[in-house]
Amino acid sequence: MRTDSQEIKLKTPFLELAALRWGDPAGIPLLALHGWLDNAASFLPMAQYFDDMNMVALDWPGHGHSEHRHPSASYHVTEFMWDIHAAMDALGWDSCHLLGHSLGAAVSSIFATAAPERLRSITLIDALGPYANQASETAQQLRRSSAGIRSKPRPRKTYASVDDMVQARLANSDLTEAAARLITGRSVNQTADGFQWSYDPGLYWTTPHYFSAEQILDCFRHIETPTLTISAMPFASQAREQHYQQRTQAIPNGRHELIEGGHHMHMELPEVLGKMIHDFIAEYDDPAMALTADN
Repeated sequence: MRTDSQEIKLKTPFLELAALRWGDPAGIPLLALHGWLDNAASFLPMAQYFDDMNMVALDWPGHGHSEHRHPSASYHVTEFMWDIHAAMDALGWDSCHLLGHSLGAAVSSIFATAAPERLRSITLIDALGPYANQASETAQQLRRSSAGIRSKPRPRKTYASVDDMVQARLANSDLTEAAARLITGRSVNQTADGFQWSYDPGLYWTTPHYFSAEQILDCFRHIETPTLTISAMPFASQAREQHYQQRTQAIPNGRHELIEGGHHMHMELPEVLGKMIHDFIAEYDDPAMALTADN
């Protein structure tokens, strides 16, 4: 695993974003986007497979070492699209490859629909678009969100040690202990009384609305960027398998891989995913493949 990553700060019009950077500064530009409540360190196990690329792993706002959004702002999936634009602009990249896990994959798929001119390829690890609900659930979701906004913020829990925080992550995820320690180490604030998570409490707000399944399929039909999806097996249910089939079939230029593993398989199987993703990106690294905004 790489231990020589460079910590960088990206000043954007919205807030300051933190990131880890490694590889060749003159290499292929690759922006890695982590999952909800993870951070840039989740890509360190795979980093060695991208030494010939200019790889930047971002901390989303409210995560890791990045600033939090204003208390009145939200963390809806579409809000993160502007952070990708801002990060790329701060890096001086007109176009790049996106590598997303979970939340990062969901945002990448929507960004590819909205801004194809900025992308050369996208790789989606164990998430095919954002969460969807039925139109009949709209009122119920709005009521949940309204009640949540009026409630008091969730108090920050204080832990006696970082080890206790690692155990808390293990109890609520499929992470290995090594992976949990890696992510936890970048998500800790030390206080006079102990240790607390550095996450923005706003990440726990209930979103007022989700995309519908039909809207997400429409987005996927308009992903013209070369796309690699890597999904964990076995499927949790027949409904999840059907969801996989519908969305992968909707992507016009997609390559789809099923890997036996857990949700954080990029941390558990870095040698498998690292080579697969590297070879896919190298195959499609043509700046001319980034479409014009008029297409």
